[in-house]
Amino acid sequence: LPAFFAPKEVAQAPPSAAPKPSPSVVAAAMPSRVRYQSTRGGVHGLDFSDILLSAYAPDGGLFVPELSTMPNHIAGLHPGMTLAQVTARVLEPFTGIALADCEEICAAAFLSFNNGLEPALPLVRAGRRLLLETGAGPTLAFKDIGQQVVARLLNHVLGGRGERATIVVETSGDTGPAAIEAVRGCEAVRIFCLYPEGRVSRVQELQMVTVDSPNVFVYRTEGDTDEQAEALKRVFEDAAFMRRHSVCSINSINWARVLVQAGYYLWACQQVSPASDRPVHFVVPTGAFGNAAGGLLAKRLGGAVGRIVCATNSNDVVHRTISRGDMSMRANQQTVSPAMDIQFAYNVERLLYFCSGGDATAVAALMATLEADRAVALPPPLLHAVQDTFVSCAVSDAQTLQTMREVWAADGYALDPHSAIGVHALDHVESVRAACEGGRVVCVLTAHPAKFEEAVAAAGLPAAVCSDPRVAALERKPKKFRRLRDPKAASRQLKLEAWASEVKRAVEAEAAGEAVE
Repeated sequence: LPAFFAPKEVAQAPPSAAPKPSPSVVAAAMPSRVRYQSTRGGVHGLDFSDILLSAYAPDGGLFVPELSTMPNHIAGLHPGMTLAQVTARVLEPFTGIALADCEEICAAAFLSFNNGLEPALPLVRAGRRLLLETGAGPTLAFKDIGQQVVARLLNHVLGGRGERATIVVETSGDTGPAAIEAVRGCEAVRIFCLYPEGRVSRVQELQMVTVDSPNVFVYRTEGDTDEQAEALKRVFEDAAFMRRHSVCSINSINWARVLVQAGYYLWACQQVSPASDRPVHFVVPTGAFGNAAGGLLAKRLGGAVGRIVCATNSNDVVHRTISRGDMSMRANQQTVSPAMDIQFAYNVERLLYFCSGGDATAVAALMATLEADRAVALPPPLLHAVQDTFVSCAVSDAQTLQTMREVWAADGYALDPHSAIGVHALDHVESVRAACEGGRVVCVLTAHPAKFEEAVAAAGLPAAVCSDPRVAALERKPKKFRRLRDPKAASRQLKLEAWASEVKRAVEAEAAGEAVE
């Protein structure tokens, strides 16, 4: 690897704290050059500030750029740039925020990554593999990258308006801790976060329930991730409630998360193919498709991105969609990679939008069928367009744990179970290896193994690989959470409606200054 990858000492980051807008980052942004619409075509011509402070579009779709307004190249990128500098250049045309302010936002967001060293995301070798360690942030997961920037973007917009926002988010394990860490203590934002009982790791749960901040409300639910997501979609469909409480989401429903994640794909391309003369293929562990969507955006912005491999666990809706156009939602299965235990992969809707050339009518029809029947088949032309960029596979728990053992034994490198799924795909799946010929290959690692002690133990790795002082500190803190119980309703729909009502009641109570039970 180039000498650039040798860690360089920089000023040590202060303890993580709520983002505070500096004087240079409170002026109102100009209207964004890129304009936004729904994937389903119901709304058009929106500004970035409109879609940042939102969740789903009014027609149920996700917000995306109008393709005619998108740049097809990010100028001025070079290998000597930091992740913050690259990400700022991605943000500027999409947000309407001046480049200097984007650089300040991103530099502050990534200051604590990799223990204050550069590069913020280490790019390392294990055997012949090139690994991008995206779990180098404060909660040890790739979600920190987007969350830390999006929190500061919210502060930028809210600071200019003198307003307050309500974040409502659900998590399969990593989004919740990263979102809470990004906004805890921030007076302009309050956050309500749902996580499924018994379906996140011990450390993921500790990262949520030990936060003592008056703007953080954590709910342990008696359900699974897909039920949480569908319940919150009902909340987001209540337009009057959304306006009244300035509700937005900070998971990858929010376009800003996908936008920020494109930055590390472009940065990695600059490092491993600086002349853009060889494609860079990325192998990505995939749940809701937000990480892979960032790679797709980077490719559309002129990055040297070749094929993107989406490796799933047994919750394989993304694999079935890419490999044969089968978008059926099946029963959610609990695995050793809990952050990917998702059957409702909502960012696939953005994939359909981009790969159909922005055909919102076609996307709306497909999603209407999916929502009515919980299944839809992609038409062959659209499937072929998806397969021009994407390759996929599904990996079992046994294969995941075996890969963790193999890499530790051969290379002394400890993988978390999600990252092991991607590494297994590259090491053992012939269709993946064939797709990645003729270019450089980067495996995107998504978390630190310390977050997943259970899987590390099951794989037979030494307990010492999970040693991290940040985790040890959590164990000494008191726990605080509320319960969202299964109402034992007559149907799944009634259960989700009951949960949506309870979340709205809690938001209303906090806004009125009442105790949130």
